[in-house]
Amino acid sequence: METHDLWHLLVLGSTLMGAAGLAILLLSSLVFEEPPPGLRQARPLVAGLIALAALLLAVEWLGVH
Repeated sequence: METHDLWHLLVLGSTLMGAAGLAILLLSSLVFEEPPPGLRQARPLVAGLIALAALLLAVEWLGVH
């Protein structure tokens, strides 16, 4: 496997995990009346990981290809 293929796997994995984190943040208010304490504490971390995934996707889209 080449380095470029590993890059694509990293971008795909981070984008999928970022989308999952975004779905959890947005849908948790529909499932729970109040967000669980762990989710409330982890919200800034999840938001940062979503931003990192979006940044990697933008770098891939605009810079690499």
